[in-house]
Amino acid sequence: MKLSDAQALLERCFGGMGEGAPRLREPDDARFALRQSAVWLEYRWYAHERGLAEVFLKWGRVPSEQFAGAEATVLRTHLLGASPELSVRAHRVLEGGTPSRDRILDLFGDDGVRRECVSFGRTSVTVEQWESPGPSPLLEDARFEALTATLEDADSTNEERHEAVQRLAAERSPRVVEALVALVTRRPSLMALRVLSEWGEVRARVALQRDLAAVRPDNPADLWALTALDRRLEAWQSLVM
Repeated sequence: MKLSDAQALLERCFGGMGEGAPRLREPDDARFALRQSAVWLEYRWYAHERGLAEVFLKWGRVPSEQFAGAEATVLRTHLLGASPELSVRAHRVLEGGTPSRDRILDLFGDDGVRRECVSFGRTSVTVEQWESPGPSPLLEDARFEALTATLEDADSTNEERHEAVQRLAAERSPRVVEALVALVTRRPSLMALRVLSEWGEVRARVALQRDLAAVRPDNPADLWALTALDRRLEAWQSLVM
């Protein structure tokens, strides 16, 4: 599927849906010229009711004059929160494709995310449902206290905090939200910001923007990651304003 065809497909399927944040198109922003990657990226955030459809496109990192003939390699939609309408729109993107296995499973194995994947030639098109279908089981109190103690320990390493955040995120609850918000308020934690932005916790945006402002220009990978998370939280914020 040509890049232009994939973009037109998105316009048809999500036509009339508001976008909660400006699109993030990597080739249009000189800040990302140094990002080491074989692909260009484009992100969109459709916002409706109590949910988001976060859509991203990948295509080969060719010069802009070759975009017209470029082939989209990935078109992926993350459904966050709850919006039946966005779910319907996202699944329209799959229509007419050949059912296939998502290549991400070959890289990371089964991560528990519900996904549907089709292919259009060499273009992989996937819809992922990130919202849990039911309540999360609670961690034992002793386990919760041990994990939050790691977050609060000034001498803990980035790796230890990263693992603690991952384990805490298995319990999506007010106490975990408060622990993660407290963490990002005290110190940078990209993993915690990813979790909080996925859950739509807009209180994390102040800390995120602090971290974004501190990123060096020669670190385009973190610059891209934090900018994308900031746009995600901006899209969530558009639903509560």
